[in-house]
Amino acid sequence: MKSKKYLLIMVIGLITAPLTAQTPDEAVNFMFDETGVGVKAQGMGNAFVAVADDYTATYWNPAGLTMLKYSEISGDMYHLKFNTEANFSETMMLNERTFTKFSSLGLAYKFPTTQGSFALSFGYNRFKDFDDFMRFSGFSAVSNGLEFELQNDDGSYQYYPYDKDVLRTEEITQNGNLSAWSIGGGLQVSENLAIGLTMNFYSGSSYYVFDFYQDDVDNIYNIYPGDFDSYELHQRIDSDFSGWGAKLGAIYHLSEHLRLGGTIEFPTTLNVLENYSSGDVLVFDDGYASEYSDEPGEWEYEIQYPFKFSGGIALDLNLLLLSGSFDFRDWTQAKFAVPDGRTYSQDYADLLDENRFFPEDFRSVFSYAAGAELRVPGTGLRFRGGYRMVPSAYADASDADNREYISVGFGYDAGAGAALNFALTKGFWKRNSYDGYTPSGTMEDVETTRVMAGLVIRL
Repeated sequence: MKSKKYLLIMVIGLITAPLTAQTPDEAVNFMFDETGVGVKAQGMGNAFVAVADDYTATYWNPAGLTMLKYSEISGDMYHLKFNTEANFSETMMLNERTFTKFSSLGLAYKFPTTQGSFALSFGYNRFKDFDDFMRFSGFSAVSNGLEFELQNDDGSYQYYPYDKDVLRTEEITQNGNLSAWSIGGGLQVSENLAIGLTMNFYSGSSYYVFDFYQDDVDNIYNIYPGDFDSYELHQRIDSDFSGWGAKLGAIYHLSEHLRLGGTIEFPTTLNVLENYSSGDVLVFDDGYASEYSDEPGEWEYEIQYPFKFSGGIALDLNLLLLSGSFDFRDWTQAKFAVPDGRTYSQDYADLLDENRFFPEDFRSVFSYAAGAELRVPGTGLRFRGGYRMVPSAYADASDADNREYISVGFGYDAGAGAALNFALTKGFWKRNSYDGYTPSGTMEDVETTRVMAGLVIRL
């Protein structure tokens, strides 16, 4: 084997994976399929737009604050187990990760009134989590276009492929959340009608880790200087979010037992500030390793989201509460924008060019949910259940890509004192993912298990 001491690697990784997350896919993901707020609501499958009778009305429908019987302090947390069954190149891999986090904390205050009802709320709510994990490995004969420019012994340079018939392993981990400091208010304007408004001041973060490995397990690449043994790539993206938005809500009581609810979430601009880094390592058969690291960088951009419309109905029969709700948002209207104060550059020109993919690759989504609560007379016990369907936002998606959630829950309501709530939600869906390093794609069956617990203290 010839020595590598005169070897010069001019270019490493001529195909590229995004060093930043400003793709239409990620932009939609930041706001798609919000987890929601509140243990009671999630125990009822998030069918809560017309129920909204506790602090979490701040998120679901601020008009519901008028239905509070007492002022209250509310808090909850969750434990999430994320399972995937990944099929890559006819190789199956089972993965599991767990996440435990605080979810929300807030105060709702009901003002004394001679007639009608008026209430205000303030709190912190994590309504969308980014907890995700994917890992797969398998032998692939599909070319990913990977090649390296190496120096020959005669001083000339030549591209040597390292693109197929190799063992590939990829691992992607993401965690974080999108949250809001929220101020809400509800006012009963007539005997049957209440309105409300919530102002959301968004914050949050996401940490994305991408690791790719490629190994010449059959020693196919064995001719100097292209006698490759392995290649690995590591990318990190640390994102911070900020922005604000407003939600207007209303609840109309058709009768003593039946009510309708609706909300309009106005267009929202989310500012994203990313810090990213990338590095890779190329190893040859004689053990020589060439390492390369990009300079860490910073990148700021904005995502503008369109209106979101929600509606619901609730039938309260004292011992039994039935509810249904829907959300509608047209994802084709989302777009990137340049933050105020930033100098326009070619990078921003490329970013704005991505806007053409929103109407091409995405669609409007109508999701729906149904839930129920059974109240055991004389005990304060509450048993809950729910179902939620969230169709994929991709234009070419099939029914197999839809997300389905099944929820159960129970609680103990001590009336004016306190209430303790628990919920369990199972989620199921499929996803097909691919990138420049694994162009053959990966099919995954995803299953999530979320366990929540919350406490309400009434004042």
